[in-house]
Amino acid sequence: MRSFQLLYILLFTGLYILACLGAYLDLRKLLRNKRFKIGYWLYVIMFIFFFVFLYIYPNQPREADNYLTYFYFNAFLFIDLTLKIVLSLFYVLGKVFRSKRVIPFAGLIISISLGITMLWGLSAGKNKIKTTNEKLYFSALPEGFENFKVVHISDIHLGSLKKSNKLLTEVQQKIRDINPDLILFTGDLVNNFSYETEGWNGIFDELNSRGTSFSVLGNHDYGDYTNWKTESLKQDNFDEIVFSNSNLGFQLLRNENKVIYRGTDSIFVVGVENWGHPPFPQYANLERAGKGIPEDAFKILMTHDPAHWETVVKKNGNYQLTLSGHTHGLQWGMKLGGIPFSLAYLTRKNWGGLYQDGNNFLYVNTGLGTVGIPWRIDMPAEITVFTLKRAKID
Repeated sequence: MRSFQLLYILLFTGLYILACLGAYLDLRKLLRNKRFKIGYWLYVIMFIFFFVFLYIYPNQPREADNYLTYFYFNAFLFIDLTLKIVLSLFYVLGKVFRSKRVIPFAGLIISISLGITMLWGLSAGKNKIKTTNEKLYFSALPEGFENFKVVHISDIHLGSLKKSNKLLTEVQQKIRDINPDLILFTGDLVNNFSYETEGWNGIFDELNSRGTSFSVLGNHDYGDYTNWKTESLKQDNFDEIVFSNSNLGFQLLRNENKVIYRGTDSIFVVGVENWGHPPFPQYANLERAGKGIPEDAFKILMTHDPAHWETVVKKNGNYQLTLSGHTHGLQWGMKLGGIPFSLAYLTRKNWGGLYQDGNNFLYVNTGLGTVGIPWRIDMPAEITVFTLKRAKID
């Protein structure tokens, strides 16, 4: 067993047991029953056993392809730990304020409410879709592209859908009704494996029949999150994912650009490979991607990770509109005073929505699929629709 795995299990087990003890002491004030005590600790032992079984020995996530087993265990592990931490905090509060019933009971009510919210995210929440409409004004936009309509989607993660086409069918129908001029997909078609793309041609053929469609690769599309027996197997998997983009109707841009014409006017769609802060790969080559584009041209850049815009793009090129995904908004958000907020803000500056730097914009789409945990809580799957407008020049 590797040392970091041993450290991981020890840290988790220590945290989990502390949370379990605090929750037990809180619940004991409300449930004075010997059977409760025995059942509670048997449940704790069982949960730790399954964690070790899936994450330490004999299984490991990097060697598994049974996504749903891991995703749903992750979900219930997160729910279980969150509720126990809440109960533990209320146990401490009960000791501080010398409350034997009221504060522990309040902790139980809050825990139940949190649990119901998370279970909703596992069921209904992950299938909710929002359509965000943005009108953006650009002085560099050619006249022929006035009211040009662009649909932006990201982070499909086909392996997480497991052939359940409800979400993508609704996405396809919504895009059909939007009738866009251009569809841009900013990466993470799969979780790891090329076989995840099998069986989806019907939906994607219909989706991409509504306009010219381009895509880029996301960090999950390189197969870096599994242990491969040989490098050639990893390369074959990657080649199949590259092929699948075109097979599903996208023109994949790998550090390159394409020109789109309307009459004599033109704009450029630029696509780079993934670039993120370590440990995420940095395969993007912005200079190569922009080769041959006139300095005064209107450009839309597709780059999967918004960290690329903040760190590189703003300093090395005049891209009027940059589109990214990657963050998922952590698949959990809330509205504070009507303003969307996600804990993703604690890890990155640009986590979702529209950002501006001078005359240039970044939009971070919070994605369609899920990864890690199969839920979305007040962070629905997103379709973004941009209507490009010419700004008046004084």
